[in-house]
Amino acid sequence: MTMNNPQFTRLKSLLNYTVMGEFLKPFFRRLIPLFMVLGVATLPGCSYLEPYKPTLTQGNVMKPEAVQYLQAGLTKQQVRELLGPPLGKNPFQPNHWEYAFYSTNERLHQDSAKHIVLKFDQDQMLKDWQVSDSKVELNKDDSWLGLGWF
Repeated sequence: MTMNNPQFTRLKSLLNYTVMGEFLKPFFRRLIPLFMVLGVATLPGCSYLEPYKPTLTQGNVMKPEAVQYLQAGLTKQQVRELLGPPLGKNPFQPNHWEYAFYSTNERLHQDSAKHIVLKFDQDQMLKDWQVSDSKVELNKDDSWLGLGWF
């Protein structure tokens, strides 16, 4: 079949012309600007959506009952059984333990102590402790990717 063959030109014209294609061209010409306008109009609505932020919980949950059982003369092992492993053990001060609890969910463990500092004597016995219920505040960084550029 050559390009000037009448059968080829007839087949070519049939492939170029379809009833649905000619019917849908004006329809799509009107729909494309409509979809563009609708897309631009609904774009600001996306700013109201926030991603899911899971609850962040760190540290030991220190129940008031466990804190009440603290008394001078407890060994490090007994304190560990009461409160769990310490969050902050200073290798340069092995007789100084710190326990902390933080959660982004305010309703989670409301009665838990937030910060406890324990001091042991040279015989590894509990000497002194301080309980602080002050709320832990984190610095909020709203900059782009946390880089502080924008």
